[in-house]
Amino acid sequence: MINTAADNIVKDYEENIQFAKTNWKGTALGTRIDLGNIKLSKENEQYRVEIPVEFHNKQKRYNGFNDSEPIVETFEEYWLALTYNEKFKRWIIVDVKDYYALNKEFIEGNDVVKSEF
Repeated sequence: MINTAADNIVKDYEENIQFAKTNWKGTALGTRIDLGNIKLSKENEQYRVEIPVEFHNKQKRYNGFNDSEPIVETFEEYWLALTYNEKFKRWIIVDVKDYYALNKEFIEGNDVVKSEF
C-alpha cells in the first residue's frame, strides 16, 4: 500500500497497478535521485520540494502477440513534487511529471544518490 502520496496519486497508481497485473511483467532495479537539482519553495505556509528521480526497471507489456519477446531494461525520469505534512511529520508526493531533458546532466555528478533493489 502506498502511504506517502496524496490520495489522488495513490488512487491513480492503485488503478494502474490493478490493470497492469494482467498485461505487464517486470521488476524494479533501482533509482537515482539528483540532489543537486532539487527545487525548494514555500507557498501558503507549506513547504514544497521538487526532486528529479530516475527509475530503473526491467519490464515488458504483453498483449498476446508478443508473448515470446524478452523483458527489456528501461530508465524513466520524473520530477516528483512533495509537500511537508506537519501533522504526520512526513513528506507526501503530490505530483509526478515526466522529465524531458535536453541534456542528461540532471542525473549526473557528485550529488546523485543511487539505490539498487
